[in-house]
Amino acid sequence: MRRYTLRELQQLETISQGQTDNLKIKTEDTKVWLSRMTVEDGMTYNNMVTIEKLTKDGRWEIIEEYPAR
Repeated sequence: MRRYTLRELQQLETISQGQTDNLKIKTEDTKVWLSRMTVEDGMTYNNMVTIEKLTKDGRWEIIEEYPAR
């Protein structure tokens, strides 16, 4: 799975906003979110990236989380 840098994600337009994250990339079967929260807010990482994949049964499942650098 490709890892995006913080700079790459910040340069992308936000497609939509979730409660704590900005959706930066959306394809038929993948979503890439960049968190607006920090470690001080209780997140595992600053600039946390969450990648979701669409499962065969139609659910979005988190497959990877990492800090964008």
